Amino acid sequence: MRILIIIHGYPPFYMAGSEVYTYNLAHELAKSNDVFVFHRIEDRTIPLYKCNDTIEDGVNIRYINNYEPENAVFYDKYLNPKIDDAFREYVKLVKPDVVHIGHLSHLSTQIPIIAKREFGLPVFFTIHDFWMFCHRGQLIDPKDWKICPLPNIAQCTRCAASHYNRHDFSAEQIKQRTEHIRHTIDCIDVFFAPSHTLEQFFIDMGVDRKKIFYSKYGFNLSAIKKYKKSNRSEIVFGFMGRIIHTKGVHLLCEAFSKVTGNSRLVIWGDINSAYGRDLAAKYSGIRIEFKGKYHNNKLQQVLDSFDVLVCPSIWLENAPLVIQEAQAAQIPVLVSDRGGMAELVHDGIDGFTFQLGNSNDLQSKMQMIVDNPETLSALKPSIEKVRTIKDDAEFCMLKYNESTKTTPLYQHRPSPWRITFITNPDKCNLHCKMCDTFSSDNMHRLKKLHRTEMEFTVIEKIVEELVHHGLKEIIPSTMGEPLLYSHFEQLVDLCKKFGIKMNLTTNGTFPKGVEYWTEKLLHVISDVKFSINGINPAINESIMCGIDTRKQLSNIQYYLDLRRKLHNHSTVTLQCTFMKSNLNELENIIRWSIDHGVDRVKGHHLWQTSDSLAPEMLRTAENAPLWNNVCTQCCAIADGKIKLENFTPLNLDAPQIDRSDTYCPFLGQELWVEYDGSYQICCCPSEVRKEFGNFGNIVSVSPLEMWNGAKYLDFITNWGESENCKKCNMRRQRCTS
Repeated sequence: MRILIIIHGYPPFYMAGSEVYTYNLAHELAKSNDVFVFHRIEDRTIPLYKCNDTIEDGVNIRYINNYEPENAVFYDKYLNPKIDDAFREYVKLVKPDVVHIGHLSHLSTQIPIIAKREFGLPVFFTIHDFWMFCHRGQLIDPKDWKICPLPNIAQCTRCAASHYNRHDFSAEQIKQRTEHIRHTIDCIDVFFAPSHTLEQFFIDMGVDRKKIFYSKYGFNLSAIKKYKKSNRSEIVFGFMGRIIHTKGVHLLCEAFSKVTGNSRLVIWGDINSAYGRDLAAKYSGIRIEFKGKYHNNKLQQVLDSFDVLVCPSIWLENAPLVIQEAQAAQIPVLVSDRGGMAELVHDGIDGFTFQLGNSNDLQSKMQMIVDNPETLSALKPSIEKVRTIKDDAEFCMLKYNESTKTTPLYQHRPSPWRITFITNPDKCNLHCKMCDTFSSDNMHRLKKLHRTEMEFTVIEKIVEELVHHGLKEIIPSTMGEPLLYSHFEQLVDLCKKFGIKMNLTTNGTFPKGVEYWTEKLLHVISDVKFSINGINPAINESIMCGIDTRKQLSNIQYYLDLRRKLHNHSTVTLQCTFMKSNLNELENIIRWSIDHGVDRVKGHHLWQTSDSLAPEMLRTAENAPLWNNVCTQCCAIADGKIKLENFTPLNLDAPQIDRSDTYCPFLGQELWVEYDGSYQICCCPSEVRKEFGNFGNIVSVSPLEMWNGAKYLDFITNWGESENCKKCNMRRQRCTS
């Protein structure tokens, strides 16, 4: 089996509990499987998001560099579209059968969604802490270091505001994270809970208890030797792990400093932090020794250095590895009496417990041990049998083999990668004959609609939320001339602010002048499509009523020249509508494009929006042969000099659309938002796409809620059943190779 493991850190770069456990599990699974690990490092000396591959003892490893930017925002803590793209690339490369996640901090919580909805992979998740529901991970308030009750919006907002030192931190951001995590959890098939504490917490947070399996951590017991009492005359207490506040190291030092008698304290862990350095400066001495960080390969040396392990954490630890490592060596342990720690130790039987956060009680228990060292000999070996990593891996394999890998009908992204905003549906300076809105045949409908411009705040709200989920591009108005939108310049600035691209379709008239707009656009444009239906003015102007063809071509030429001068890498497309009137002009459009440096010529077959267009349709017995002949000539002219799109011969005798060999290129990828804030799922004419139903409005439904909602998912599942889908010109042939 090909197993892809995801973890936020991995030895030797990170040596905390979840990382060490993942390392051991990966190596055990690799004995009989192909194992791949995708993890993150933090190195400011190499480029951000740079990936490197290595192989260690049969485990294939790819690490990606990701460090927190100086201007980090709340979203950066759990979302990262760059990491999403890197994960997609790795999945395509290794083709795993299952994905097993250890932690997503510093990576992206969209990884389970991508694995499930885009690749159809079974997703497993080992719970190491509270991070999926608590943005700090440990369910503790750093203001007073008190354990929090179950997370809620008000509580988490206060905590985040304190953490980011921002009084204006919005509860909306916590709501968005909570909603997103719910969608993430929906895409996880199985949770492994190493403690009943976390098992119950996830159930209390609404996770289906049938998806959660209690599964203790496994250990490489052959690498841990049974503790032998040394010739030391003193009692040596030991701490091993991360030197951070929630681990309670300050509590331990304070308590031990008051213990009398023949005893010492050794502390193993990296003190290279303000907290660690302060502790070392305050407590280093003959009786308290800071040993520094250690590699897990040196675990035995660490265990041999003390007689009693102390785990003084002030948060509800999951199932600390250090406790079970000490138990495997039959070293007595003294731990806080809450959470997963209390599950592993029974006071006075196989160890000792003290009241969480109470330094006096901890001092009392240590003093009792120093004064009565024989109590250590009276302890029985741990009642809870320490599990082997072999048993752990076998249980994982059992669950892996029960899972089913599927091929999704559509690769449904965590959020749309592109959104079309119908910014100004009633503003256009032309009356093109094929337009469903502004043609002379359809103007009577326009007068009845009374549509307003889209409020710019609607666009801001959607972009600001979705850009962190993978939104890469926007399209302003497909109805009307987008440059006439009152807030078009603000739209350009919005793209610059969030680093997203604009895909623009314009008629090339450039209100305010081509000189005013071109350089502004080139900063944000991915592709600009200039609508044109002939180089011959007579033909073009008979279709695009109101256009000045010579001025239009001059504007396009100016845009192309400045693009070339600025060495801009965006693309330029000439876009036309295939109809009887301009059939013989298509060759001229392609020749002009080649001569002037256009990248692509794209066209679409006419969508009949009025009876007068019937003779223009090329999908008829009379006109299809004419189209096929012109299509062949156009391809010959292009001959690798320019890209053509949709220049495909028609076969009217072909079988009617069959979902098994065609697909919609938009479902699960793109979204349309009407001028009034309502969501649409298709690019077909406005009145037609409304026939698909009501998918909600941004006023009452967030874009992610719509995108992940039952109605949209049901539409994806049943695509092709509607008559509009069956006759759609945009459908694509599936690749059968």
